[in-house]
Amino acid sequence: MGVIGDSVQVQKGLEGVVADTTAVSFVDGDAGRLYYRGQPIEKLIQHTFAEVLHLVVFGTLPDAKRLEEVEEYLWAAGRLPPELATSLRELARHGEHPMATLQAITPLLALEPPAVSLGRNAIEEEGLIVAARIPAAIGLIHAALEDHLERAYPSSRRYGERFLQLMHDGVPTPEQVKAFEITQILQLDHSFNAGTFAARVVSSTLAPPSSALSAAMGALYGALHGGADQAALEMALEVGSPQQAASFVTNCLATGRLVMGMGHREYRVVDPRARVIRATAQQIAKSGQPKQLFEVLVAIDEAFAEQTRNRKRSLKANLEFYKGVVYLALDIPKELFTACFAAARIFGWVAHVVEQRQDNRLIRPTALYVGPPPQPA
Repeated sequence: MGVIGDSVQVQKGLEGVVADTTAVSFVDGDAGRLYYRGQPIEKLIQHTFAEVLHLVVFGTLPDAKRLEEVEEYLWAAGRLPPELATSLRELARHGEHPMATLQAITPLLALEPPAVSLGRNAIEEEGLIVAARIPAAIGLIHAALEDHLERAYPSSRRYGERFLQLMHDGVPTPEQVKAFEITQILQLDHSFNAGTFAARVVSSTLAPPSSALSAAMGALYGALHGGADQAALEMALEVGSPQQAASFVTNCLATGRLVMGMGHREYRVVDPRARVIRATAQQIAKSGQPKQLFEVLVAIDEAFAEQTRNRKRSLKANLEFYKGVVYLALDIPKELFTACFAAARIFGWVAHVVEQRQDNRLIRPTALYVGPPPQPA
């Protein structure tokens, strides 16, 4: 088995292959629903990010006392140790894409553990330390790339407020914090996507959790995965105005060019996250370039729907399509969009790394050999 000529069916991309079980999230592609631990995201966006990450990692929404413990942990553990910050600063100054820098530093982020702990075991704790430190790491990368002074570590225990303060001077408005946290909640987990599966593959080898998280970062960097948010916004910048959207879509369909952020392998109907993020983008992108680009994306969305109406499967906008407008309205540079995605998804990866280890088996699929025929020994 596995040699050309055998009657073996190859599932390219492992599409439709059930590789394992998970209790973390459920993607109902036919109905257009997404659930974290059985809870629909439409309800979860009413909670804070810290509450929902607790649900994803620990399985329950926290009560007030537990939420305070979680927020205190994320704040205390999230401060980068000085030597680690120095190493990251040097990496960032090479000018590579922030995702390359973030992937390179991730295996080291659990060094010098904080005095506080939250995880139920060593694997979970290592993952949570890395996850807690990602916002500060992104803030430092941003400072190095923009060549400005690094922000002092904020005192705010609210995840979204602290994250935005690490990016910019001043205190963000409640509306900005809410928009940011909604965006991050929508990205916490999504079943066995490429990044999550990469984390589970590496975790199945019994490698350290930080190595599994670094591998997931690499997968998320790809334009067909997490990198689609930056690509979609750059596409809107290229189109320039709503009036040019229809001709742009026509050209894409004629030449086979991808319309970035359009369609999703798991959903046969509208991505439920896309409905939420479009409404969030409309609310937060009130003026200037964010408003203009939102209108361009709406025009592309509508033109694409119209021009593909008679196709067997009409693709719809996914989460990545409108997400960049939200980040742009929050004054987050497009080069950091995918890194911000990683800051949210990493908590889902931690949950999957822990789940993989609970009933572990080395992930080792079989390949169908199609090379030259085997020769006599």
